[in-house]
Amino acid sequence: MKKSVIVFSIFLFMSFSMNLITSVAQTNTFSEGIYGIEGLKLIPNVPYKVRNVSGGKVFITILNEDLIMEQSIRFQPNSLQYVLNPMQYGYKIIIAGSGQLSFTA
Repeated sequence: MKKSVIVFSIFLFMSFSMNLITSVAQTNTFSEGIYGIEGLKLIPNVPYKVRNVSGGKVFITILNEDLIMEQSIRFQPNSLQYVLNPMQYGYKIIIAGSGQLSFTA
């Protein structure tokens, strides 16, 4: 009887430990360049948070599919987070400067 309780306890412990789900926010870091929303692997209609994670200054411009400027932000080194307007497929993101921007959902 004692052995069966120990074996049952071990299997119960193993079953609880196997079902753990780890949730991690996706973080993407990009430097200077011209990107599409697909190239940055961003999901449409999501207001992403973006910040400068480096020591250089960075400027970001977001253009819609008609090449009309939707948003533009200048980042100081190691800046605070800014929330971007939700983007659609076809949008272009222009990153200029010597820093790196980190996108978080």
